[in-house]
Amino acid sequence: MRGLSLNILLAIVWTLFVGEFSLRELAIGMLLGFAILSFFPLSLGTGNYVRRTLAVVRFALFFVRELTAANVQVALWALRPRPPLHPMVIAYPLRLSGDTAQTVLAATITLMPGSVAMGFNPERSVLYAHVIGADSPQAAREGFKKVEDALLPLYGQSAASTAPTVEEHA
Repeated sequence: MRGLSLNILLAIVWTLFVGEFSLRELAIGMLLGFAILSFFPLSLGTGNYVRRTLAVVRFALFFVRELTAANVQVALWALRPRPPLHPMVIAYPLRLSGDTAQTVLAATITLMPGSVAMGFNPERSVLYAHVIGADSPQAAREGFKKVEDALLPLYGQSAASTAPTVEEHA
């Protein structure tokens, strides 16, 4: 919270410095303020804010890229007479912990065309999802792992944690 407060304060100082209070000048002030906070994270105590903000930006870029690729893939399938859909329900062992992080993962997976999160097991250690277009359950899990890897830094969690394994049920 300290980092965000300092960033807003620096943006307001910037607008006062240039003499124009507009959305554009506030955005420029936020970017300049973030650059200042990034250069001096130890002395200003904003290291956590900078890391999380960069993780949000990386996740947003990752999400837009994956969403675009998935939409193009589904559009190409729609043009084929017999698309390789391979519908399946998979169990994905979670590394993310916490209700919010797991809910964001489920929502992100559901927003991607070709996959729908169905729910969690009672211990919330496994996510069940319906998937189309993946060649195998392992390929679908690899796709979910990429999304989870992008979310882990956002919640300050490490990718090094081990996930429980899921037995294959054909």
